[in-house]
Amino acid sequence: MNPSIPPLPSPQPREEAIQAAVLAATRAFPRREASRPLSQLEFLRQQSRFLHKRWWLLQAGVLGLLWWLLQIAGSTAEVQRAMGTLAPLFVVLVLPELWKNRASGALEIECTSYYSLRQVYAARMILFGLVDLVLLTLFFSVALLAGKTTVRELIIHFLLPFLVTCCICLRTLSCRQDFALYTAVPLCLAWTAVWVLLILNSKVYALISLPMWLGMLAGAALYFLYAIYHLQTTCETIWEETPAWN
Repeated sequence: MNPSIPPLPSPQPREEAIQAAVLAATRAFPRREASRPLSQLEFLRQQSRFLHKRWWLLQAGVLGLLWWLLQIAGSTAEVQRAMGTLAPLFVVLVLPELWKNRASGALEIECTSYYSLRQVYAARMILFGLVDLVLLTLFFSVALLAGKTTVRELIIHFLLPFLVTCCICLRTLSCRQDFALYTAVPLCLAWTAVWVLLILNSKVYALISLPMWLGMLAGAALYFLYAIYHLQTTCETIWEETPAWN
């Protein structure tokens, strides 16, 4: 290059051209995705590839530990305590996959994708629900057939604390304040402690009749459905108050 010839000035991008390109891209992307839509099963299969399967293995391990405790349990109180302690842990293992987008600061990115954040959350909960349903069905069937527990004990001492823990986790997940995520585990531990103290207090336990247990179970189930609905209706606005990540 001849040093006497000055270099040509680099062209400066025009703001109008940049905005026009961005607008064209935002319009083309939905059209492209809409031209080849995924079916519901395909979308679930796609989302399942992003889930870490180790949490399902750990949940299976929790049920295996519970089965071992039922094998060596020498009294009904020990069975109740084992179920009440491990049922919340079974639920807590779902939390890392449900809140990983908030923990990694990816909510705003997901909110700009073709599939809404509501659809992503719904797919995750459906996938975990299906796997958990299979695991719990197998565990309940084996435990009942082996005579290690009864239907009443499974409903009251496993399903009830299980549902209450689900309610706690979903409600903390739908909070806009980011610190609420980290209160889920302490709240679940506190609930586990309260539950174990309740079932070990024979005087208080004897005062609770079967209709009262079923009423608490129905209340927990209704609130669980409300927590799912609340998460689905508010999940796309959570990131608006989430602090910026460094």
